[in-house]
Amino acid sequence: MAISRYSRYLGWIVAPLMVLAGLVLLMGSRRSPDFSTWYAIYIYPIFPRTVGWFWGLFPFSVFEILLLCSVLCLLIGVMSLFRRTGRAWLKAHAKILLCIPSAIFLGFVLTAGINYNRESYAYHIGINVQDSSVDELVQLYLLLAERAVVLADQIKTDDNGHFLLNRDGIHEYARQSMRDLNNLYGGLHTYFPQAKAPTTSRLLLSNFNIAGFFSPWTMEAHYNSDMPGQSIPFVITHELAHVAGHMREDEANFIAYLASRNSAHIDFRYSAVYVALSYVLNALRGNINAERYSELISLLPDQLLRDFAFARAYWHQFEGPVADMATRANDTYLRLNRQEDGVQSYGRMVDLLLAYYRSKARENANSRGLFSIVSYFLYG
Repeated sequence: MAISRYSRYLGWIVAPLMVLAGLVLLMGSRRSPDFSTWYAIYIYPIFPRTVGWFWGLFPFSVFEILLLCSVLCLLIGVMSLFRRTGRAWLKAHAKILLCIPSAIFLGFVLTAGINYNRESYAYHIGINVQDSSVDELVQLYLLLAERAVVLADQIKTDDNGHFLLNRDGIHEYARQSMRDLNNLYGGLHTYFPQAKAPTTSRLLLSNFNIAGFFSPWTMEAHYNSDMPGQSIPFVITHELAHVAGHMREDEANFIAYLASRNSAHIDFRYSAVYVALSYVLNALRGNINAERYSELISLLPDQLLRDFAFARAYWHQFEGPVADMATRANDTYLRLNRQEDGVQSYGRMVDLLLAYYRSKARENANSRGLFSIVSYFLYG
């Protein structure tokens, strides 16, 4: 009798408790990186190994269905506000409805929010990020351009000369690439579910300027299957990096580069150098004059230039207020999660690449007496 008497107040109690728990964990992780790292190593892997494994059994995106159903329910709820019976139903179930966003928030904190404050993946590689000179940036570009020349002759192309992605076994190659990288450096020890392509890729992803996303509630890694294929392998490994608990975008990009660069699949290796060059070129654009920039561009193989042009044309058709709104929303989301550069944080992958190749160049110098990053790449 006593339980039933107070059960009607349960919803009003549970919802704020979930929000409070989420806020305490989130603030605690921001104040104590050690706690965030401990959580990422010992607690967080439970989620991809259970939730990720279960929803991974389904070949379709569960999150996509949940999202569409949520939008439909929201529309029905708004429409019901104009009806007396609908308003009565909403009032009667208000405490339950209040628990839903509270649970969503707590779920986000447990599966993503805390991980924004964990140790950098650079820790596992043993590298230190520091300020770099323009000369080092140019050297990084040169080594990537040299690798692009080699890989461009090995990929398949369509009748228009554009990169042609071989999708056979692509998901398993991505998972294996991540496992191999974990075996090399650590920091990625978890279960990797198969990445999924939403059926609404063009409608909801391309129009919103989204190449891929990670659902922390279903532990699903998603990629835009409609976008040019040269980006897809990189994006898949990027989203799997989020599954592994590395939420910061620059680090996910860095992990994706390392995993794809060393993949057994040629398409992954080409995708790695393609995306890396796009970020390095963007960094160079503001640091060298137009003449020098044109000289560096001329070093790229025609294949890569065609693929760059094809990608620009693809994304150009979706430019507009919707894409701008999505970009601003993503920028705000990233800043709220302590990525002060917002959407520019993706490009900070270049700093990690410079630190990585600087470290490798030093190792090579100790054994060969060569101090150049380019020398490491060409001969190491």
